Amino acid sequence: MPRPSELTKSRAKRTILTPGGRHKVRRTKFYAPKGTCPLTGRKLQLPREAKHNLRKKASLSSKRPNRPYGGKLSAEAVRRGILRAAREL
Repeated sequence: MPRPSELTKSRAKRTILTPGGRHKVRRTKFYAPKGTCPLTGRKLQLPREAKHNLRKKASLSSKRPNRPYGGKLSAEAVRRGILRAAREL
């Protein structure tokens, strides 16, 4: 993710519509995208500590869900894998 000082003008400036109906140009910040599940393509459900402004202070273990494949696969993909393994037995 580029620093705000390195953003190009076209990426950083966005036109927004205010509640009063006016158009204004605002400079937006870009955050790192959330992870996606490689099997389902869904966004990963991450805990509150994994959000942008709390990321530096939190430990690595608190940024991942406390379950198998937490932070790597979505809950739906893990559920499918458990069911598939149980059927094979």
